[in-house]
Amino acid sequence: MDALPPPPWPAHAPKKRMFERAGDQESPPGSGSVGLDLIGALPDAVLCTIISLLPTKDGARTQAVDRQWRPLWRSAPLNLVADRDLSGNKRKRVAYVSKILAKHPGPALRLDLPSIHQSLYGKVNRWLRSQALTDLQELHLDYDGEEYMIFPLPLSALRFAPTLGVASFSCCSFPDLSTQFLNFPHLKQLSMYMVTISDLSAPSLHFPLLKQLTMRGVTISGEALHSMLSRCLSLESLLLDFNIGIARICISSPTLRSISFPGTFFFKELVIEDTPCLERLLPPTPDHCMGTVRVIRAPKLQVFGLVSKGISKLHIGTTVFQEMIAISVTTTMRTVKVLVIESVGPNLDAVIGFLKCFPCLERLYVIVSNSYLLARTNELRSTYLPPQRQIEV
Repeated sequence: MDALPPPPWPAHAPKKRMFERAGDQESPPGSGSVGLDLIGALPDAVLCTIISLLPTKDGARTQAVDRQWRPLWRSAPLNLVADRDLSGNKRKRVAYVSKILAKHPGPALRLDLPSIHQSLYGKVNRWLRSQALTDLQELHLDYDGEEYMIFPLPLSALRFAPTLGVASFSCCSFPDLSTQFLNFPHLKQLSMYMVTISDLSAPSLHFPLLKQLTMRGVTISGEALHSMLSRCLSLESLLLDFNIGIARICISSPTLRSISFPGTFFFKELVIEDTPCLERLLPPTPDHCMGTVRVIRAPKLQVFGLVSKGISKLHIGTTVFQEMIAISVTTTMRTVKVLVIESVGPNLDAVIGFLKCFPCLERLYVIVSNSYLLARTNELRSTYLPPQRQIEV
């Protein structure tokens, strides 16, 4: 066998790095050392970043690691999550939050206050005014929605609007903002659950860089929703679920890529008016949508469904479907690759009608409704099973 070619690097070995040479040295007998503390050798800025990513309790405990680590927790951006990992006892959690905010000088990376009891409203308001929360980037404020009670959102929470990048609010109502302009210049993700937004507050909220908006159980009028959406200049994903007070939705957005209604949603009309970047449209589930859906302009739509009899009328361009039956097929959408429809039985005509409108489909999902399956099961049982073996469903 031929000899291997000589290596491309010089014959003499390069000098070892300092930590390699130090690691080669034998530890003094009985010292118990197994090598260098490579983590401790990292720059303080890197160690502070690591501490900020740790759970709150673990981050604070790093002060006990070594003398050099003691000042790092106070220098690292605060990551404060007041959940059961901080303490299983609610009173201790409250005490720990107050103690941490009193000792940490800031700035803050994250504040997460889950399941806040209404009795803590005043204390939460004081927490939010703490100097430790300067330049807060992520805020999660979740009141304990006992018996679906809604609590006012503390005004002190709105002082973080200039710095927030991620925010979520639960079981609260936005204050009247009719006399002020509230801009969230860096906010990219916003989630709201059981939140009330009045017609006076909505026009004052501006989200120029917001990418994802999730609204579940939100009480808001259609006019207020349209006002909010018109100020979301970079929105890409919109999720609406079980919202109250919206009779008609008309969506026009140059940036939206996904619109979904994953659960319960009652409306009279949903209009996708002008969405040049829309790729996914997921209408409400069949048991809860009783209105009209109009898709006027969505030239990049690729995923469409679930479409069912729950939609009384479906307009796609000039094509019209009445409860799954094609009335007129004059528009085709060649961009749609995935279509999901619900069938109440083996209605081949309805499926063929949809296929004419979407000639370039790659995947077609036909979901048989539970009501049809139940009726068909009972029919088969009554036909083929002896009377003494028939089963009620």
